[in-house]
This record gives sequence, C-alpha cells and structure tokens, in this order.
Amino acid sequence: MILRHREARRNVSMHPLKQYLQEVDEPIQDFARRVGASRQTLYRIIMGRQAPKPALARRIVEATGSAVAFEALYKRSRQQGEVVAMNISADAPPVDQARLKIVLAVVINHLLPNHQQNPPQDAAEVGAEAVVNTYIALSTVTSRQGPDRLRQALRPVLEEILRECSGRLPSSCLDRGAELATQLYYQTP
Repeated sequence: MILRHREARRNVSMHPLKQYLQEVDEPIQDFARRVGASRQTLYRIIMGRQAPKPALARRIVEATGSAVAFEALYKRSRQQGEVVAMNISADAPPVDQARLKIVLAVVINHLLPNHQQNPPQDAAEVGAEAVVNTYIALSTVTSRQGPDRLRQALRPVLEEILRECSGRLPSSCLDRGAELATQLYYQTP
C-alpha cells in the first residue's frame, strides 16, 4: 500500500511525456525517431530545460494520440532559448485578467461613437480572456513580453469587438485603442 502511494505521488510530478513512454513501454530513442527529434532533445524537454519548438510539440501530441497535451509540454520549461518559457510562476498569469477586463471596458466605450451599437455585456470579459491567452501563446514562441506584447495581443481582440459594434474601423483607431489600453493597464493601480 505504501509503495503504491509513493509511486502514485511520483507520477503526479512526472513529466507527461516520460509518463507516456513508461506506460506504453517505448524507449525514448524509438519515440525520438518517430517524432524526428534527437533523444537528447527529448531528455531536455522531459527535464524542463527546453521547451519544444511548436512543430515538434505538434508531432509529440500527434504521436502520443493526444495523451500528452500541447500545453503540458510548455508548462515545465525553464530554458530561455528559441522557445521561451514564461518568466512567471505556473499559477500566476502574465497579465491580470480582471484588471484587463476593466481596461477593455473603458477603451471600448471610449472608441465607440455614441450612436453605435453597444458591445455585448460580456465583451470585455471574453476579450480579456482572449488577450491573456494570446499573450501567453505569443510569449511562448518568442522572448518579447511586457507592454509591446500586450499591445500586440490587444489589437486583434479590439478589432473583433469593435467591428461587431461599429463595422469597419480605421487601422489608426485600432492602434490608438491598443496603445491606450496598454497605457491604462500598466499605470500604477
């Protein structure tokens, strides 16, 4: 009983790829050949020293029949290389979604002409979630973070929300909205 408990506890913290390889009893070198990577690369991924490039991550997910989730391959990475791990704790989001929701509501109302249709009630909430997810995705594949990254993540979300309410908006309006939202977000609360 104690042995099973220790084994179960060990598997909880085990990298999902390592756990998959053990469960299917496949040597890492065979799996590496199947996904077109070196066994050293897979060892670094499993140890959390390297995040896989997106193409390799996709091949791993496909080769495991989705037993290893795409997100799980990036959660444990600590390397600052071609694919950069987030410089945040695994539990803390890189952007405060609640604060971003307030900022988006202010900016959307500021950018919409008074005679235009009001945005859906949950537009700011859904938009904030989309911005956070976009920020995370972009920060996973490049090293840029902070205001520039937030501005980049905000623009397409603002464009979609504002297009629903007022039709086509000039690019300068969207750029101004993303800049304003970024400035408001990074102001001291």
